[in-house]
Amino acid sequence: MKRRLAAAALLAANAGCAWAQTPAASINVYGFIDASVRYQHGAEGAAVSVVDGSEYGWAGSRWGISGSEDLGGGLSAIMNLENGFAIDTGEARQGGRLFGRTAFVGLRGRYGELTLGRQYNALYYTGSWHSDPTYVSSWSPSVVHQLDYAWDNAIAYTGQLDDVIVRATYAPGEKAGTTRGARQAVSVLYNGQPFGLALAYGGADGHGLRTFNVGGYYTAGAWTVQATHYLTRNEPYSGARRVATHGLGAICLATPALELTGAWWRTDSDGSRENKYLAVARYSLSKRSKLYVEGDTATRQGKRRISGVQAGMQFTF
Repeated sequence: MKRRLAAAALLAANAGCAWAQTPAASINVYGFIDASVRYQHGAEGAAVSVVDGSEYGWAGSRWGISGSEDLGGGLSAIMNLENGFAIDTGEARQGGRLFGRTAFVGLRGRYGELTLGRQYNALYYTGSWHSDPTYVSSWSPSVVHQLDYAWDNAIAYTGQLDDVIVRATYAPGEKAGTTRGARQAVSVLYNGQPFGLALAYGGADGHGLRTFNVGGYYTAGAWTVQATHYLTRNEPYSGARRVATHGLGAICLATPALELTGAWWRTDSDGSRENKYLAVARYSLSKRSKLYVEGDTATRQGKRRISGVQAGMQFTF
């Protein structure tokens, strides 16, 4: 593992030097870290632990490399490599992959982007930026409807016209003589002001798996209200034939540095109903550093199932 990481670092360093000699090209290193201390009480008792954002938090910790080169005539070559890791243990996420979040290359032009490789599917963007008040964080039960976020062997297209963004993702099953296992997703987003809308569909051939999503937001002054609805049939994780999640929340920019978020979700799964409630306060120490405190509770069939509180920090680079 050390040799692989060292080799990757050396390759990135050498590539950066080479690209630096090309004025029309750029390489950027970026990242995000989310760590917190969480107290949780459930059916098995209480526990205190240090957790990464991928377990409980806004988002999983990650670092990545993005690059582009101007090819002329309005055409650019683009690439992105992104690794997810657990800040509490230092281990790689996504099954230990070196670049488990994204690893793709493609072209960008006046008619949109076409990319090949492991990448986020079109469903991911509808909830994460348009209708879920926690951006489909690990707190949100809507993560079950995202069909794994990132897909291997994927072909993706993104097109934009003013405030309208269209995305399509297709991942072939890569099995001779059958399309079983192939996955597809499409989404249409309207990023207007003061409101926005999102529609999406995704599915997997041969499994009967289908997901539909509609959501939106409305902004008035310091407040943004967001709502979402997901419906998934033949959900693979729990085996449920029908899972529906409704979400409603609000974000208030109380001061330039203080952001307050409240959210509620209800999930119906084959006759079982769960409600989840969440409140978060996030304070910006600087452009890159933030502190937050959070509390959440979940009930199933009207009885408390699990509750937790946590305090954490985020750093963006």
